[in-house]
Amino acid sequence: MRRIDLPLVLDTLFAGVCAFLLFFTAIRFYTKNVWVALAFAACALFLFGALAFLYISGRHNRKLLVSRDEKEKKLLSLHLSLSSDIYVRNLFKKAFGEGAKISGKRLNFAERTHYFCFKMSPITEDDAAAVIKSRTELKKVIYCCKASPEAAELCANFGIEICTVDNVYNLLKEKKMLPEKYVYEGAKKVGVWTKIRARFSRKLCAPLFWSGIALLALSYFTYFPVYYIVSGGILLLLAAVALVVN
Repeated sequence: MRRIDLPLVLDTLFAGVCAFLLFFTAIRFYTKNVWVALAFAACALFLFGALAFLYISGRHNRKLLVSRDEKEKKLLSLHLSLSSDIYVRNLFKKAFGEGAKISGKRLNFAERTHYFCFKMSPITEDDAAAVIKSRTELKKVIYCCKASPEAAELCANFGIEICTVDNVYNLLKEKKMLPEKYVYEGAKKVGVWTKIRARFSRKLCAPLFWSGIALLALSYFTYFPVYYIVSGGILLLLAAVALVVN
């Protein structure tokens, strides 16, 4: 069953409510007809709500694809860092396919010697130096989660190629060999109420929203309703924009 995207629903509803309040107050002021104002306000609610939904959902989908890949890469980094050397070598031997041969802590394949140095911190110059001192006639390749700038520069000077977790992820994904179960699956799931509080904790959104409602309400009791309608509408619009854009 597909989970409901609660932040998307709340953001869409918020934008629609802002449009409803603004149109209802403005049209009722000019037409003096509550039913006409309600009709136009309802149309505005659905129209602006639909536009906000399309805009936000598009951004959510793009961010979701990126965040999924990034989360997978982080889990893969931790998985490989916590796995044994034997597991890592056998995993890459299977990924490379026929012709890959394990030689001690290295893996020889396609006229290259592959070294594995998976850890959560970037590999250092000392890690690169250990590979440099290793004797082989084949081109050297280091597989790691990430490399420090100094280590990358040192490897480049000695003609050593570095493959980070981005390359590893693409390789295993292409071979359909990403782990079905990681050593550590990640952080605890965030509760629904925590998500709601996070969505409505923006500094601009709440003050603008309530100030806008207060100004629209005052337009019913003042001698200068246009000023309050315009000011309140602007505040509601800014509140909706602050929520939708962010």
